[in-house]
Amino acid sequence: MPIDLPPTLCFRVTRYCNARCGFCLAPPDGAHPDVGTLIRRLDWLLLRGVKTIHFCGGEPTIHPGLPVLLEHVQAQGGTMKLTTNGITLSDVLLTTLYATHTQVKVSLNGNREHHDAMVGRKAFEHTTRNLQRLIAAGILTSVQTTVVAGAQEVVEWVAGFCLETKIRRLSIMPFIPRGNGLDRREAYEMSSVQRRALRELVAQKRRALSGRLDLRWLDFTARPIHVVEADGRVILEGATEAKDDVLCQIPL
Repeated sequence: MPIDLPPTLCFRVTRYCNARCGFCLAPPDGAHPDVGTLIRRLDWLLLRGVKTIHFCGGEPTIHPGLPVLLEHVQAQGGTMKLTTNGITLSDVLLTTLYATHTQVKVSLNGNREHHDAMVGRKAFEHTTRNLQRLIAAGILTSVQTTVVAGAQEVVEWVAGFCLETKIRRLSIMPFIPRGNGLDRREAYEMSSVQRRALRELVAQKRRALSGRLDLRWLDFTARPIHVVEADGRVILEGATEAKDDVLCQIPL
């Protein structure tokens, strides 16, 4: 049965990852398709009106075929976005991101101590260094920060980091109890009062930094999003796995 697809959707190239984030929405589950399979899925989507492929994971940069996938989408007239933890960024991928005009969003969750605790490994140095490489290469780069209970002060720190490094857009994402986050719900989930206070803080900072930093509130619980899983299912993804709606399986 035909399904309506949005112009932009999230495309998981892998469920492998080089981090172990306690808040991860899509933790490692063993799904790691080959390039040929991923290209066939991309063609299926592009033929059905999808214009922008938002590459995600897992961690998409660890898939060796990512540069080929980016070039393929560009050759078919599509546009690309990429969300990454920024730990790994090869020279080949950096060159391809620039050549294909891919917009990149890097997850950075606070200062060294807090970020490393959040992602489950020493990653701060790698991520911030690769942010600098992306900016120096002329790639349109933004930052995404996940905020958990008791850590709203990271908004101030990350906003300052973005201003210092000339990053023009920062998205603040409140914790969502999906994936690994379901197990950390008791420790990470904000109360309704805390969540409202965080949103008000973001609104205040947005006004204060207008013209210098585009500060956004990114709440995936507000409405479901279309996701192509690494196993080929097209899912309308809700606030929790229980609210997901499997729309179809992309045929090979």
